[in-house]
Amino acid sequence: MRIMRMSCCGTEWVGPDRAHCCRRFGGCGAVFDDAQLWDTHRPRGVCVTDPRELGLVATRNGIWQRALDAAG
Repeated sequence: MRIMRMSCCGTEWVGPDRAHCCRRFGGCGAVFDDAQLWDTHRPRGVCVTDPRELGLVATRNGIWQRALDAAG
């Protein structure tokens, strides 16, 4: 299995299935574990919620994910 490293607007992460909130398009630069979390963070095309307010936790690499995913 090949590791895919991704980067955009000064942010780096591993995995093509992540969802990045790109600063070049008015985002905050956060990287989310999946598109559903990104959609929840930007429901109207703008960042309306801090990831912590959604109950998300950041991995040591800065990927925001559900608290239950982080415990596993």
